[in-house]
Order: sequence, then C-alpha cells, then structure tokens
Amino acid sequence: MFEKISRMILAELSKVSIQQEDVVGVDITRDYIRVTQLDNVNNEWMLTKLGYKFIEESGVSIQSNPEVFINKLKEVVDQQKINKSNAAVSIPVSSAIIKVVTMPLMSDEELEEAISTETLWENVIQLNNALDDYSIFWQIIKRDTKQNYMDLLFVGSKLSDVQCYLDVVEKAGLNPVVVDVRCFSLRNALKIHGSLVTKDTPTVVIEIGTHENYVMIIHNEAPFISDIYVAEQDRKILAKLPTDKSGAKVVIERMAMQIKQVINIYEAKYKIISIKSLLVTSDLGGYEQAIELLEKSLPEFKIELFEVTSKLVVPANFKEKLYAEPNQSALVPSLGLATRKLDVFGFYQYVTGTSNINLMPNRNSIKSEEKNKFMGKWGLVLFSIVFVLVSGAFFIDNHSETEKLDDHLVEYNSSIAQLDNLKMELAEINEGLSKINNTLAVSKDVHSNQVFLYAVLQATIKSIPRGVSLKAITYEKGRLQIDGISVSDQNILGLIERLERSPVTLQVSLENMSIEKVGKNEFKAFSVRVTLDTTRKSVAIKKEDI
Repeated sequence: MFEKISRMILAELSKVSIQQEDVVGVDITRDYIRVTQLDNVNNEWMLTKLGYKFIEESGVSIQSNPEVFINKLKEVVDQQKINKSNAAVSIPVSSAIIKVVTMPLMSDEELEEAISTETLWENVIQLNNALDDYSIFWQIIKRDTKQNYMDLLFVGSKLSDVQCYLDVVEKAGLNPVVVDVRCFSLRNALKIHGSLVTKDTPTVVIEIGTHENYVMIIHNEAPFISDIYVAEQDRKILAKLPTDKSGAKVVIERMAMQIKQVINIYEAKYKIISIKSLLVTSDLGGYEQAIELLEKSLPEFKIELFEVTSKLVVPANFKEKLYAEPNQSALVPSLGLATRKLDVFGFYQYVTGTSNINLMPNRNSIKSEEKNKFMGKWGLVLFSIVFVLVSGAFFIDNHSETEKLDDHLVEYNSSIAQLDNLKMELAEINEGLSKINNTLAVSKDVHSNQVFLYAVLQATIKSIPRGVSLKAITYEKGRLQIDGISVSDQNILGLIERLERSPVTLQVSLENMSIEKVGKNEFKAFSVRVTLDTTRKSVAIKKEDI
C-alpha cells in the first residue's frame, strides 16, 4: 500500500514539476533567430511567446561573430519579456555525430561499467578527437533477448560547438537547460501535429536549405539520418530561389536522387513496407518552388510541407505576427524545442531515443539546481499533500479494523471488571494460604497428631498480634518455645498477654530479647517460653477456644 502511494506521489510530483517548467525554444540559424514558447492545456498546445529576427549581416556565423547573434536574441528576449527563462536550443546536424549502434546484449551494470571506463565509445564509435572533447548523450532504444543484441543511440557533439550556442543564449539573458540537435527538434514538433505520424510506417522528414540538408527517417524511436550533399555553388543557387528556377531545378533533381537512394537503402536494410509520403521543411525564400520541383523529381511520393502551426491554439494577439511569416515550416524547429522539458523528477524516464536528447554538458547539475528550486518553492505544499494522502490512505485502510476494535472494546472493559473481581478473590485465597503455610513452617518440629497439641498450636497462632512474625515453635515435655521478631517491645508484650489468656497455658515468660537487622530496618528478636496446662489433655476443648 505505502509503495503504491509513493509511486503515485512521485508521478504527480513529476507532472507538477513538468507543468511548472516554462521552456522557450530558441532556433538559431545563419539567417534567422526564432523564439517560441508553448503551453500544453488539455492536450492542446497554445502559443504563449513568439519572436523572430532576421540576420542582415551576410556571411557571419555564430563562431566567427557571436555578438551579432547575442544582440539579435537579446532584442527578442526584451520584446517578449522572457528574461531569465529556461531555454532549449538546437545545434546543426552538421555539428553532431548521430549513430544507432547494434551491439551484443549487455546488462545496465555492464553498460555503465563499459561507459565509465571509456572502452565502449572507443570500440563502437570512431571519434576524431579525444573523448573528453565531446558532449555525449546515449540511450538504449531496443533490446532483443532472443537474438542477444541491443540497439544503442549515440549522439555527440564537440564541446566547443555546443558552447558557442550556450554562450549566445546565456549572454542574451536566458538560462539554457536543453541542447538538442536540429533534426530531433523537428521530430519533437510531431507531438503538436500527431496525425502526421503513422504507427506502423516510418516517418520521413527532409530539410532543404542553404545550410542544412538531410533526410531523417524515424521508426519505433530509432532514427536513421543521412546527409544530402549539396555543393557550395548549388547552395548559392538555392538561395536565389525563386528568381533562378531553372538552375534550382537541376540542384533539386540531384538532391532528389540522393533522397531516393537513402530511402531505398533504408527499406532494404529494415525490410519494411514501402515509404509513400515525405514531410519537407525549408528555410529557403523560395521554399514553395523547391517543394514543387521536388514533387516533379519524386512523383512516387506524396510530398507535404511540414508545418504544425495549423494545430496550435493561437491567442488573438499572436495571430497577425504568426501568419506574417509566409513560410510556416521555418517555425517548426523552434516549436519542437518549445515542447521540451528538463524533467528534474524523471517524468520522461521511459521516453526513449529521439524525444529526450540533451547535450547540455552539465545537465545533471542543472537538474539538481532546478529540483532544489522547485522543492524550495513547493516543498511545504507537497509535504501537506503527501501528509494528507498518506493519512487518508492509512485511515481508509484501517477504518474497518477500527470498527471491529470498537465492537470489542465494550467486551474488553467488561472482561477487565471481571478480572479485577477475580484478582480480589485470588488475593484473599493467597492470604489464607500464606497463613496456612506459615503455620506449617513454624510448627515443623511439633510431631504429634493429638487434639491437645492441635489446640495449643491454634491458640498460639491466634495470639499473634500485628507487627509480630514467628520464626519457630518448639515443643518439649509440656513446654513451648516461641522464637520470632517484632517491630516493637509493645507488640511482644501483646503476644505474651494473649498467650496468658489462652485456656491451654499455665505460664508465659520472656526468656530473651535482642536487636536484629533485616535489610535497612531493625527489629526486636525474642524468645518466649510457654508452660502448657497438660491437664487439658483429658478435657474436651471448646470450639471457641480453638
């Protein structure tokens, strides 16, 4: 019961923390900076922030002139009032190493050990630089125990490339918590437009642009990514669309051949049904012409512009700005980034592969910081919730037992009263038994079964006053010697007086008296000699005398 409650509390805690995470998606290219923020309400995505800036300076890159990008991003941040917000940023596909490695089946412990000793990446991934120069994310996306193999997703990027983007975001006033790869930010945007994904069919996303050109095929969370080679001269031609449509036609045809080849290789390798549709995104000014040319070069495929804004809930104050962007597919990367969450409590622990990639170099420490912030803000509330839930659970669990206990309580109280009465009776019995035992003990030297001596013994016991305890009674030739202790002289005198009044005695005298210490108390030890009236042997003893 308690374990079940703990899991429930952790799940709710994770959901609350996810809902509290406000992450803005920051898409940085050589030509544009786009920033978006989304809120998920009742499984509907609502646009809450939107800003973009064009990079007028031609030929600049984030590595060569970061100040240009910092200033542009800061303008967007200030305009949208999103200073110090958590941010998810993507790096180009060209800056990342993405591989799905098939390897012998390993346990989690064996895998962790291989990774900690750096032997795994050295054996399965060929890196151009030292391992310490890379930020790495990995995850098992498939385990086949029957075939004894597993598929491991490896994503890595040089720390220097990642840091370039982090510096721009941080200096613009944002707090980066997620670093994704651009192609996977497109994959995350599919969450917004779920109807674009078919469960049994691979999803194919193609990006065409002046800088990023690749094919991404995703099936069962396993990605297959292949670059589309575009020569520098061809990139310049694509940048001139739609003015140079004839030149772009040749370039698109060459790209279409590569796309067809990649799909054929994938279908042959994984033995799947034929792929029939392609999603295309592009940041080209003439993106419509590019898609039109691609449709002519690949007539066997249904080609569709990859846009998700049609599925967004857009407040009135954002509609004009959103639809002022003629190329809605250009917003897809930033919107995909805006769906990301840092997830400090493990809500996405079972989300595999392409949905959860994070190349932040210090992501674990960032999670710890965010967790502390969350607990500091919500700790008291959560403690109260936990206390109420646990208390309620125990109350419900023990309610029936409490009712049974109440039913038995009356019986218990009645039994206690009866027990007290029995104890009193037992005490009286024990007291009588004690007197009998005492009589037997002190009279062990009286060896006679005569009625007279019995009467003597009874008269002696009857004469013992309070504060006197006998040690021994000795009988010899018509005389008794009584030894005992007393709390005072007066009690001894009382014993003598009572014995003198007995019908079976002739004379009673105190032979000696001394002090005797018992524990911390002092008592009077004494010996009394009693001369018996032996003539009473032939006389019947009255009942009252005994």
